[in-house]
Amino acid sequence: MKTVQTDSSNLTQTPPRPPRALVLTGFGINCEEEMAAAYRLAGAEATIVHLNEVLHGRVSIHDFDVLNFPGGFSFGDDLGSGVVLANKLRYRQTGADGRTLLTDIQAFVASGKFVLGICNGFQVLVKLGLLPNLGGDFRPELTLTHNASGRYENRWVRLRVNPLSTTPFLRGLTTLEVPVRHGEGRLVVPDAATRKQLEEQGLNCLSYVDAAGDGTSAYPFNPNGADLNCAGLQDATGHIFGLMPHPEAYLAACNHPDWGRRRRVGELGEVGEGLAIFRNIVEHLQPHPPAPSPAGEGEPDDSFLGMTGLVAERRPYYKRRNNRVEGLITSIENDVFTAVGSGKWEVLKAFGRRMRKEPTPAEDELWQALRGQKLGVAFRRQHAIADYIVDFVTLADRLILEVDGGTHDTIDRAEYDAGRTARLQELGYRVLRFRNEQVLQHLPQVLATIQSALMPH
Repeated sequence: MKTVQTDSSNLTQTPPRPPRALVLTGFGINCEEEMAAAYRLAGAEATIVHLNEVLHGRVSIHDFDVLNFPGGFSFGDDLGSGVVLANKLRYRQTGADGRTLLTDIQAFVASGKFVLGICNGFQVLVKLGLLPNLGGDFRPELTLTHNASGRYENRWVRLRVNPLSTTPFLRGLTTLEVPVRHGEGRLVVPDAATRKQLEEQGLNCLSYVDAAGDGTSAYPFNPNGADLNCAGLQDATGHIFGLMPHPEAYLAACNHPDWGRRRRVGELGEVGEGLAIFRNIVEHLQPHPPAPSPAGEGEPDDSFLGMTGLVAERRPYYKRRNNRVEGLITSIENDVFTAVGSGKWEVLKAFGRRMRKEPTPAEDELWQALRGQKLGVAFRRQHAIADYIVDFVTLADRLILEVDGGTHDTIDRAEYDAGRTARLQELGYRVLRFRNEQVLQHLPQVLATIQSALMPH
């Protein structure tokens, strides 16, 4: 716990409260425990509450930061998945003033808070009109119906994140492998105009992809036959997000059915891919300045910078290292530090040169596929931007590529990566992250993801 020294006494500062997640249950919802566990692993406080407690006014959603609709079979799906629960939320009055839970949710989102729906919860959000809400009046614009296969699907799928997505739930992610478990997951877009709006705004933020990483309607890669190959939607604000697959079912490596083999060949760390979605929103709700880079990870640490005698003037996003400004001063210009005399820019350049001479196998493999404008744009490698050295960047398209090894699986490293990504995004860059094994074993899929990110730009 931090203490602040004053002239008269030591005052203890209370640590910031972790984000609070409200997880609804009841009426056939049955994935509430997994969703709460995901938030707790990500560092949030999670509270499971029966929906009646909210509908009768005994619990207020406004006391929380994220409202969550888990998966399950609400009201037995007797009139279709999510239909009865959506109508209950739309029409059931929660107060004498005629308010409904839907109007409360509208105010909740307008205040800057977030809503997540998974599987049955996603169906509820769509049928409530919270997703995609193109017209802004919270009326249903799409629907979800029976899988094209005509049967309940329980299988693992690969998803691709739309590079146009703005929701913080997906920040920094490119692909995910998670399970689906549903009988009515086929998203139906009613007309070409709606389809065009969804695509232009990037609201179809998750899509099913095949083994090559391409969006597909082919079964079983697309398990339900959804239009736009859509597995998830966001609203225009990015504050409401829903998806059919179950990220809360893949929180640890051992949740994967092939985890034993993958661990033996070094393809898996300890953390399941689904946890990233929950870490992202928790990190977004409790931002903090990026910590100093761990030594040896590609950016100079404070002890190295200290040897230069440099004291940097930083933007307000960072805490000043001390109150003295002596010797050489640097400033941010064109998103990089340009040193007056011999300063931080020279230090970063030296690190970059060394890292270019000592690439990891995955970095070298990707560089051979990028160099010489093979994707139609010029990439730089180990390039300095602000306080960091990024693995690859195309400055014209402001797209950064990072290649991560197993050291990025720790909680501390994940927190650092999230802070670093947030800072780079503040400077106007987009960041795609890939695992070493993705580059070494699925390079065509990685290149397709990069090309997709470059296309709109």
